[in-house]
Amino acid sequence: MIQIRNANNRLNIHINRFVKKVITPVVLLAGLLLLLLFHFRGVLQTTQVQDDLFRGERSFSVGALQYTFHQNDGTDRPVVSANGMPILSWTEWSSTISVDGHVSNLWDTFHGYDFDTAKRQVFSTTSGTGWQVIQIVTLVNAHTVTVDYQFVAQPEGIAVPRHIELAISHIRQWLYQPAISGNTLTAQILPGNVQDVSQPPPVVIATIALQVGGPQVPQGAITIDDLRGTATAAGGQRLLATSFTTHYAIDNPLADKLTLLGTETLTFTNALPAGVPIPATPSP
Repeated sequence: MIQIRNANNRLNIHINRFVKKVITPVVLLAGLLLLLLFHFRGVLQTTQVQDDLFRGERSFSVGALQYTFHQNDGTDRPVVSANGMPILSWTEWSSTISVDGHVSNLWDTFHGYDFDTAKRQVFSTTSGTGWQVIQIVTLVNAHTVTVDYQFVAQPEGIAVPRHIELAISHIRQWLYQPAISGNTLTAQILPGNVQDVSQPPPVVIATIALQVGGPQVPQGAITIDDLRGTATAAGGQRLLATSFTTHYAIDNPLADKLTLLGTETLTFTNALPAGVPIPATPSP
């Protein structure tokens, strides 16, 4: 009996020594590595946010889909990308607002910004004399981005704007086989600046659909600005475009009341099989 107890005591001593010499340092090292990893990720995220703010950008991503909003540039407000390839850019350089017949370029006005990281949203205000347009960009999921436009009439004295028309420009080089049905535009996305689509058929990397809906959206709310056709050897036609415009209009808005103009819903679908890389961008 005494021998058994002595053997158990020796076993417990060996186990305690093993725990102190081997297991405890390993656990401490693992904990330290985890702490360093989380700290590094936190520092990396903070550094990225600070870098984005310094450059006047804010980006959100889900899966392969991402949008970046550029505060200091009249283009890419926002630009939507997938797998690092630009898909579509909202462009204020060539977007306009007409207030009672007076036309202003949206970029040449006053701007303000706010962000909601939890909802992956950017809020942008564009203000002029007697009016303000609020744009809300939301990354919904790995396939969808929405852009809302709202309007506020701000009276100057007793005068209130009576008729407002908003035209939003979108750019992508190139949109292949673009088509409009109702207030929805569909197009295929080519890998870069492809200009000759006559022969052979170009590689399509994605398809997009942009639907415009809302209380102030007229019929024919989407117009393609520069559609061109290329004849094929078989006698068919392939279409290319680089830009299109969405339109909104409102009459007699209530003063100091937020009014929804409409919502643009961009849906992205990858056209390449899983694992197939995007082809290299050809030279212009």
